[in-house]
Order: sequence, then structure tokens, then C-alpha cells
Amino acid sequence: MVRIIFPMAQPSIVTIILFNFLSFWNEYIISLTLLSSANGPRTLPVGLLNLMQAQQSAAEYGIMYAGLVMVMLPTLILYICVQKKLIQGMTVGGLKG
Repeated sequence: MVRIIFPMAQPSIVTIILFNFLSFWNEYIISLTLLSSANGPRTLPVGLLNLMQAQQSAAEYGIMYAGLVMVMLPTLILYICVQKKLIQGMTVGGLKG
């Protein structure tokens, strides 16, 4: 099982792990609901929205773009690390023969 099934299922497992990571990383509603204290810990998407609301009409785009890069960077690094297995896992069902 370890030498046959797991190597064949590895691309699919990596694809599922990446999609689950993305769904939990970008979660906004649950983190906003559960972490509702004023001075408590917050996730990056909630903190970024609070930053936008604090600036109101005087938007400082440099700070907002820096926050967006902080949110995007872990996802980009993870994608670069598993790019080959991810593409292999998404196309494994479409091969014929």
C-alpha cells in the first residue's frame, strides 16, 4: 500500500491540502465572528478590513498594498513549492489510455 497507492494518490492529496489551506487562509466570516473582541487577536483578512475602515476616505494605498502582499505571500510560496504536484493532481483524471 505504501509503495503503490500512496505514490499514485500523492498529487491528489497535495491538491486537496492546497485547496483546504486556501479556504481556511482566506476565511473571513468565521474569524470575524469568533474573534470579535476589540483588542484581541485577529486574522490577516479581518485586520486588513479594519485597516481600510480606519482610514475612511483618506486611503493610504501603500499600507493597504503591503497588507495585501502579507496576505498573499504565504499562499504564493506554498503554490510555488507544490506547483508540479498540484498540476499533476488536477490533470490525473483527464488522461486517457
